Amino acid sequence: MSDVFNQALKEYPILGRYGVKGKYSPNAREGYLEFWPPGESGPPDYPRPEEFGNSPGVEIYKEDTKPIDVLGDVTSHWLIEQDPIVSKYYDDFKQSLTPDQRQRLKGQYSYAQQNFDETRPYEQWESMSGMPGYFRGYPFKQWPDEFNQKAYTPEQRSELDRMMGYLATSPGTEGSF
Repeated sequence: MSDVFNQALKEYPILGRYGVKGKYSPNAREGYLEFWPPGESGPPDYPRPEEFGNSPGVEIYKEDTKPIDVLGDVTSHWLIEQDPIVSKYYDDFKQSLTPDQRQRLKGQYSYAQQNFDETRPYEQWESMSGMPGYFRGYPFKQWPDEFNQKAYTPEQRSELDRMMGYLATSPGTEGSF
């Protein structure tokens, strides 16, 4: 397996606390990685990796995937529901969106419809893709710094920085967050 998953476990102990497993499948699919929650079997032509059993797992496709990419996907698709501290950061972030940020999300949805054959209703897209993606953009370094200055308020960036500190803590040190 690619060392990136082991690096992610070392840099972000929260992944180990939640029993996340990893698998390297070079170039098996488009994109960098896929998060598999427990119980998700996948479509017939792309089934869940057997190695994951019923544990959460990350399948990595590209060699240049970084540990922070692994953490970002697990956080935005799993920890927001499983970890009470991350869940609070996520809920607070959603509640803090400005009208301009909500408009930006709608623009991203239109772009996805025109360029990626997005067919889900907006509410479903926002819940499953749009909001998790917006939540990941700044803290997981998925968007350029100059864009982050416009896309997030100073308060949001500060709170997301605090969340990143929590995600990098060792077990049992959560109390200061």
